[in-house]
Amino acid sequence: MSFLGKGRRIKGISTLELQNYKRRLQNAYGSAHRPNLHIGVMKAMFHWARRNEILENVPNIDAISKGKVVHQERFTFDSEQITKLLSVADVKMQAMIWLGLNCGFGCTDCARLKWKHLDFENGRVQLARNKTGVPRNLPLWPETMEALRKVPRSGQLVFYTAEGHPWIRTVAKTEGNGSRKYTSVNAATSMFSRLLKKARIHAPKGMGFYTLRRTAATLAARSGDPFAVQRLLGHVDLAMATRYVQDISRQTDRVVDNSRKYVIQGEIVA
Repeated sequence: MSFLGKGRRIKGISTLELQNYKRRLQNAYGSAHRPNLHIGVMKAMFHWARRNEILENVPNIDAISKGKVVHQERFTFDSEQITKLLSVADVKMQAMIWLGLNCGFGCTDCARLKWKHLDFENGRVQLARNKTGVPRNLPLWPETMEALRKVPRSGQLVFYTAEGHPWIRTVAKTEGNGSRKYTSVNAATSMFSRLLKKARIHAPKGMGFYTLRRTAATLAARSGDPFAVQRLLGHVDLAMATRYVQDISRQTDRVVDNSRKYVIQGEIVA
């Protein structure tokens, strides 16, 4: 609406205008990920409207293709950097760091985590991923459980800020004209950014708490099992998980060999 104008009629939107919209997105963002997200949302909206008979005709959205995503090697933490982070972090952030490395949790996962999701007796955590709704039931390392036990309990959530707020929350502000504006406040990202500076860790721009999740995924991918990576990260399918799995030749050889044993000997090898 901000690009085409709020008063525009849908039937008057031309393909050229949509192409210009795509170019504007490409100029505004450095990579193809964010423009592709906007384009995907736009297409989903029009397809939904047509399927539900809200619109008989929609603009020529199929002519607007998504940009090619070039997957580059992303920064991950090494063991020395992890040790530095833990040494300067407070009790709450230490537990969050362990959850990021152990379970591939991001900021939102930590902010949503409740005590009822934790099973200290069996050493597990059950928390569906908010983005996809995929359930996750993961084992907790002894270090993770030790860090979590040190977190003071002050409510249903595991983590609260010093002011008693959730680490990620929506705040409403009243503008000068009386309208309400809603903004998201992510205290975890801000805190982790300060933590990196305190630990004197120099890394590429854009590195933050999510790098812990990427580190966990990279380490898990060394198993060569994309299904395990998928379950860890809470992905809907293997498309995302396979990005972290580079060399699975050993696993492929084992699968092929196990299949032979079943065919020749009738043995089912786990």
